[in-house]
Amino acid sequence: PPPPPPPDDDRPRPTLVPNLLLLGLTPGAYLLRALGSVRPAELEQALLLLPFDAVRRLLVRLLPLLAEAPPVELMARTILYLLRVHHKPLVASRALLDLLGPIHAALSARVSAERARLGYNVAALGFLRSAIERGSEGGGLFGEALSARAAAAPPTVSELRRKTAAREKKTGGKRRPKQKGSAAE
Repeated sequence: PPPPPPPDDDRPRPTLVPNLLLLGLTPGAYLLRALGSVRPAELEQALLLLPFDAVRRLLVRLLPLLAEAPPVELMARTILYLLRVHHKPLVASRALLDLLGPIHAALSARVSAERARLGYNVAALGFLRSAIERGSEGGGLFGEALSARAAAAPPTVSELRRKTAAREKKTGGKRRPKQKGSAAE
């Protein structure tokens, strides 16, 4: 057979038309949108209805998304539930067993990165809180605003009842006699 002709650079390339069923999203983004649109309480039931071949294809499609896609909680919950439900067939198949190694590595790396980010943010919030408390003479975070609010507002009925219950607890359940001129509830 003759060799194929060299590609002609002057020839126009065909343009790819996006699939209208994907709503203008990439296939991975559409998959995550579809998984996210299922209510969390019904996600396990929806995943339980998937046949094993669809589970295999879903795991293959989720693997490249584990590295950078935002909803890591949704992907981790989906993958772990599918592994829990279909453990025996997944482990029995050599091809799927080879797929589980990269999924484990990618999911572990992503979850540990998210855990580190969360720990960093919590530490930063603690530092910010302590800096605000040190700079404030009012005694704590938003202390001035809370003391101004407490001074401006008269006590509510529920606060009066709470204080009365606390006072009765201290005195052993004995009620103090009403003072003359006190308001009745």
